[in-house]
Amino acid sequence: MFRTFGAILAAAALAAAATVSGELVFDRGQLTLKQMDGLTTVSLGRYVSTWETCAPSLPIAVAQLVVPQDMKVVAVRLDAVEAETIPGTFDVYPVQPPRPLSDPGPSAFVPPDPKYYGSVYPAEVAMTGHQGSMFGYNIASVFIAPVQYNGSDKSLVIHPRVRFTIELEPADLGYLRPGNRSAEARRRVEAQVAGIVLNPQDVAACAPR
Repeated sequence: MFRTFGAILAAAALAAAATVSGELVFDRGQLTLKQMDGLTTVSLGRYVSTWETCAPSLPIAVAQLVVPQDMKVVAVRLDAVEAETIPGTFDVYPVQPPRPLSDPGPSAFVPPDPKYYGSVYPAEVAMTGHQGSMFGYNIASVFIAPVQYNGSDKSLVIHPRVRFTIELEPADLGYLRPGNRSAEARRRVEAQVAGIVLNPQDVAACAPR
């Protein structure tokens, strides 16, 4: 009874705060620069590439956070960021159009689009992403750009540490409420959610009820 009451109080406090914060740390040693077709490819460990065709192909991290029920993300705020300029100048390889799996042959190279290469890309280090339900938990995603490219001077900047806050407001998200779960099932689900979010300490307080 006390643990349930404590979780309710924690959930109320989390909802009242209307913000959830997170931090990502990136390993500078995992940054890889290679030459391909006279251009520089940029990768960082396991992170995926940006997806806008003809824009600089740069790593993007997807940060996931559990947030209180019936709250939607309205903004993301960058609280602190470290920045380190990578020595040299670079012509960064552009994102190529997606290809169907049924087409294994070579495709024509699509050149960079000047609208992406004339300034800093991505323009923001932290951007709001998808929000949805996972096992009844309210999960919000934030896109983090650990590397930015300035096309005007062809420089690359890596951000080894990024701290951010998402701002929330009440909303009817229309999520289906999960049915009754056994204590063991709740523990398994809670462990799965805690394993993918940056704020596992908030999982119990944000549990669907």
